Amino acid sequence: MKYGIVPIDDDDDVELMFGVVVSKGSPYFVEVYVEKVLIASEPCEMIESSRVGETGTRRCLEVNEIVDSGVSNEKSAYRSFNSSFDSSKVIVTLDDSVMETTDDVLSPLKLRKGNVFNSKEELSHAVKEVHIRNHEEITVTRSDPLNWHACCKWKYNGCKWKLKARKRSAHGCFEIMESSGLHTCMNPTITQDHYNLKSSDIVGAIRAQIAADPAIKEKVLLATAESVFGYRPTRKKIRNAKKHAIDEVYGSWEGTYEELPHLMEALQSFNVGTKVDWLFKEDELGEQGSLEVKTFKRVFWAFKPCIDGFEHCRPVILIDGTHLYGPYPNVLLSATTVDGFSHILPLAFAIVEAENLSSWGWFMDRLRKFVALKRHGICVISDRHSGILAAMQKPGWCEPHDHHWFCVRHLAANFTAAHRKSGLKDKVVQLAYQVQPKKFELLWNQLITIEPRTTDWFETRPVMKWSLAFDEGKRFGIMTTNHAESWNNAILDARKLPITSLVKELFGKIVEYFDKRRVAISLQSANGQMFTKFANQMLRRAAPRASGHHVKLFDREMWLFQVVTRKVGLKGGNSHTVRIKESTCTCGKWQTYRIPCSHLIACCVNIKLKYEMFVGDWYKLENVAKVYGGKFEPIPTKGDPRWPLEINFAKVTHDKSVPKKKGRRKSTRFKNEMDYQVPCKKKSTSSAAP
Repeated sequence: MKYGIVPIDDDDDVELMFGVVVSKGSPYFVEVYVEKVLIASEPCEMIESSRVGETGTRRCLEVNEIVDSGVSNEKSAYRSFNSSFDSSKVIVTLDDSVMETTDDVLSPLKLRKGNVFNSKEELSHAVKEVHIRNHEEITVTRSDPLNWHACCKWKYNGCKWKLKARKRSAHGCFEIMESSGLHTCMNPTITQDHYNLKSSDIVGAIRAQIAADPAIKEKVLLATAESVFGYRPTRKKIRNAKKHAIDEVYGSWEGTYEELPHLMEALQSFNVGTKVDWLFKEDELGEQGSLEVKTFKRVFWAFKPCIDGFEHCRPVILIDGTHLYGPYPNVLLSATTVDGFSHILPLAFAIVEAENLSSWGWFMDRLRKFVALKRHGICVISDRHSGILAAMQKPGWCEPHDHHWFCVRHLAANFTAAHRKSGLKDKVVQLAYQVQPKKFELLWNQLITIEPRTTDWFETRPVMKWSLAFDEGKRFGIMTTNHAESWNNAILDARKLPITSLVKELFGKIVEYFDKRRVAISLQSANGQMFTKFANQMLRRAAPRASGHHVKLFDREMWLFQVVTRKVGLKGGNSHTVRIKESTCTCGKWQTYRIPCSHLIACCVNIKLKYEMFVGDWYKLENVAKVYGGKFEPIPTKGDPRWPLEINFAKVTHDKSVPKKKGRRKSTRFKNEMDYQVPCKKKSTSSAAP
């Protein structure tokens, strides 16, 4: 809402006041009020005024001049007041408030002739803030190193307000040389945003919030700007202001490359055991030792508590890559595992130039060297990226020591893309999750009936790499890389930051994550629980079913049993063989999840044996506590006496041969064949030919 103020001197002014409302119609309205005007050291007088809307600029005019001259002479009265103002210069800085208190009421500072500002930026900031508070708009007509001129945006509607300032050689500052007083216009538009409110003005209001939380949501910054300025700026202004604030607080993207080695050195110094490895572009030419400036290409890091925690987790690693939203096309590669709660445990990260054969091979070599170490039997789950396929064939990850299984979600999406038929994706997912070979064969035949080319497509994709029924329990029931995708989504805001801030944000999130897990483990242990919630849920589902099974002991020495399930309607009545000493059940669930199935529980009850002893160690709270037993040390700010000495550091720069990405960074993920529910538009039939 914009406002215009009109003094009431006689009956004609009253008629004019109502005439404006009648001519404009709704939503214009009138408020009549009495304003107290302070005239320097003169006694206070009362002036009756009217306004259309809310209070505008407060005016300091002499009472006699207003009464004698009327509205037409208001500007001359203002000039007369300015001429009586003390000629000494009033210096205003950018840190000074442009709001002054008059009778306990906050009002804008007058932009008087003779006001002096240290710089053109401070002058522009003060003028714009005054007009934003007064709900008025201006346009800059001239701006050069020596002059700054502005006029009312609505000068073509009759408003004569203008301001001229220039840099005086006498004191080297910008001084207001001419100020025409008050605006006489009424803004003809109603908007939630202000024309003069720019992104650079919003930066000062949100800088503290960005410093406290660089991943803060834009809607929070929008609310802050609205409370400070009284206007609701566009999301584009907020986005640009956030970018400028991040650059001011954390430095530019180009500068952060130079700061990255110092941060990594500090991480290693304060968190002993943290592994960091670099690859610079010049390394490929064999000139690293003789260069003072290195071009950044890749960096790998893994925190010591995460490395130690992996020793107590299931031997499964999920790897995935995600794009960063900076000006350069970098990619964040990550390796995660799953703890006994079925929660994510980040293991290692790398910032590389792109997902390709070279980067994935380099990442997997470091993952083996610094994280996996000499542990084998690890199942790596990922999509079928050519770089990952090649890396898993190298010594250190290849069969038979380790295994590379496929993500079912990606596999089903690829199959659907190759065979455009409805329902195929769900069929493939259902097929992959079957733990019994006989049920797998049944669904396989159904899939072939729907799509005869299925056999040819799966010929190069061995069944053991994507099916629970034939994976020999190597993937522990983990079928997808959803855990890695969830982690990428959790750090979505961090991926928009410069790389040094990204590393700090990841470090902070992992520290917070470890603390939450330790608290959850302590609470469950205090309640007398032995296993994680994930294991308890599976046991609670299996135990009631065991009461309906019929158990027959075949060999007490070998603990060989036959279990027949209870028949209910058309379901049940199936026979399963349980071999306790071999840790197998023909249902497949026990050896897949390492958690007792209902058939094993029924056998244990039959021979009075505690079935809890067959729960895998990965699900015991005492073991999961070891996963999160590592401690982190905080990193002090740069310049702290404890900061490591910055010696022998070459200057690191970004690859200048890689062009910046154009346009706004896009962070919205559009759904595709990988998603189980893809929104589709129905074809319109209204325009179809009859």
